[in-house]
Amino acid sequence: MPVGSLGMGSGLDLDSLVKKMVSAQRDPKVKLYQDKIHGYDAKLSALGTVGASIDKFKSSVEKLNNKESFEGRNTQIDQPDDKKVLDVTAGPTASNSSYEISVDQTAKGSRIISKPNIFHSESDVITARGGKLNLSAGNESFSVDVDPGTTLAQLRKKIDNAKDNFGVSANIIDDGKGHLFFTVTSDKEGDNNSISITNTKTPLGKLPISDTLTKDGKDTLEKPPVNSDGLSLDSVSTSGLSAGMVMLQGDQARDAMITVDGIQIRNDSNKFDKAVSGLTIDALALTDKPTKVNVTQDEKSVKDTIQGFVSSYNELIGVLKKSTAKGAVLNSNSMIRNLQSSLTNSLMMTHAGPGKLNNIFDLGVKIGNDGTLSLDQNKLDKVMSTSYDELPGLFTGNDGLAKSLEKVLDNYTGRDGMNATLKNSIEKSKDDTEETMKNFEHRMKSYESSLRDKFTHLDSRLSEMKAQGNYLNNALEKMK
Repeated sequence: MPVGSLGMGSGLDLDSLVKKMVSAQRDPKVKLYQDKIHGYDAKLSALGTVGASIDKFKSSVEKLNNKESFEGRNTQIDQPDDKKVLDVTAGPTASNSSYEISVDQTAKGSRIISKPNIFHSESDVITARGGKLNLSAGNESFSVDVDPGTTLAQLRKKIDNAKDNFGVSANIIDDGKGHLFFTVTSDKEGDNNSISITNTKTPLGKLPISDTLTKDGKDTLEKPPVNSDGLSLDSVSTSGLSAGMVMLQGDQARDAMITVDGIQIRNDSNKFDKAVSGLTIDALALTDKPTKVNVTQDEKSVKDTIQGFVSSYNELIGVLKKSTAKGAVLNSNSMIRNLQSSLTNSLMMTHAGPGKLNNIFDLGVKIGNDGTLSLDQNKLDKVMSTSYDELPGLFTGNDGLAKSLEKVLDNYTGRDGMNATLKNSIEKSKDDTEETMKNFEHRMKSYESSLRDKFTHLDSRLSEMKAQGNYLNNALEKMK
């Protein structure tokens, strides 16, 4: 008999009866399983929030362990923003001091240019025999092979794209009068670093300045200059022959020169990184008078680092307290209690050598009854004015506060940390509960099927009895 027709024979609502019997057995246990699963999910969510807060605080601690965070320097340069002549960067070893700096000369690279009337078109052939050009500036050099029939435009590409090119660029300039100038520029700065080109393969030949062909008896067609002997794009005149490239006055490479507190200093580039200990000075433009530069400790950055640590610590404590509050899913969780205790112990420890600063509370940090930290800015300002050099030792290094906190946090972070281990344990319990509920649901389906079989048989018997009763009633009625 189909499930939907259960009870039709007897007239009884047997289908509802079966559902109620199954529900009485199933629903209470399923709710228990579901409540357990929801509880596991809530714990996993809470542990995820706790883990993220621990990771964030650990990043703050790692920043605190960076010695450079306490060795920053500020530089103030007396110059307008729209007309800078200097750029000064102070490293951690720079002294707090004032300097007067002048830029007497800026460094520059060099340029050589072809002589007038040599070239008239980018397609001019520079050699019929081929050869090799060596380009050098100071201790840098590279070579380009020049095939027979190479044009001016092709040579430019060869130079620009040379594998060992150290900063040389070639260009072709048209003066608008039918003459082209081939230029080669080097960005290598400094005296004695001017660029030169030499022919290192075939004998240096003289490039004809002009030549003509005769057409119809008239010298009317100019012939592009061709070097039939070899290459003459050479800035060095050899063998009594004139060079094809020349360096004009003022195109030579040169040093930069600055004056610091009356002492003139030369350098082969505009970046002076050894002139003054701890300073890197970039000469940008000439000055007509000394520029004042002040170097001071970057106290604001240090204050921001300490305040950032305090804020990050309080944020973590806030998350831990909320997670373990009365009624919270992690209430009385031993892992969190141990973490809070270990963090407090690390703060209480001595983390500096002999001096005025022994722990973080000497800076003006206070710990409240709720476990959070506060910072007395006035006390911190006083400490920074009297014991600034002791700050790195308090926070950084193997004996610093940051390292102590990192050791504590390492126990709770990462794949093998306590937070991950606890999450894995809860996830396993959740999986086991889900599997148990799945098996129970299967048993309930079997139970329902068994009930339906029994009630189907009962319904059939009741239907037969009802039919017999009706027959007897009808027979008795006829006998009256």
